Amino acid sequence: MRDRVIKICFFILTGAIYMSNIYGCSGGLKYSQYSSKDPELNLTVDYIPGWLSREHRGPNNSYASVLFYEDKKEKGFKAHISITAKNSSTTQVSPSTIDAYTDDLVAKRLKFKDAKVLSKSKIRLLNTEASSIELSYKALDKLYMVDAKLIPVKERVVILKKGGKLYTLIYQNKEEEFKKFSNAFSHIIKTLKFKDGK
Repeated sequence: MRDRVIKICFFILTGAIYMSNIYGCSGGLKYSQYSSKDPELNLTVDYIPGWLSREHRGPNNSYASVLFYEDKKEKGFKAHISITAKNSSTTQVSPSTIDAYTDDLVAKRLKFKDAKVLSKSKIRLLNTEASSIELSYKALDKLYMVDAKLIPVKERVVILKKGGKLYTLIYQNKEEEFKKFSNAFSHIIKTLKFKDGK
């Protein structure tokens, strides 16, 4: 009987370790590395294994971005992480400071239904000051679909100004699943590097 209890405990513990590694709750997750093709992004960063990535340019080359997202077959909302680079001179935010960019982003998010700022702080990233904001609001679960409905979403945003560019890193997921990749996002932020070393 005792051997059986020990085996069950071992099985449960092994499962818990496996799950925490998959969902980024520990440092054991083996990440993949992304290196941008777009020179406007000019970065390398870790990302979650099995996720897909896609680079994109905004209208009139107003920004460059990369989107990482879950490779799910079903339609609907998917967890995603994005990094956007934009020349700070084209943002139409004045003064051109991290605080002003943060306030502008928060003001835009607060227009969403049931929007709340959950936390707002300063962090150090790449030897410079950055903003970290956590928000919740309601967003459509499916874009461009007639049967779309509003669902609770949670988002963490990190804003960094470096070399005349504004970098915005965003992790967004359904509110009830936000913790699933939260630690992975924290890891990803720390691995951000610029190819030119600046």
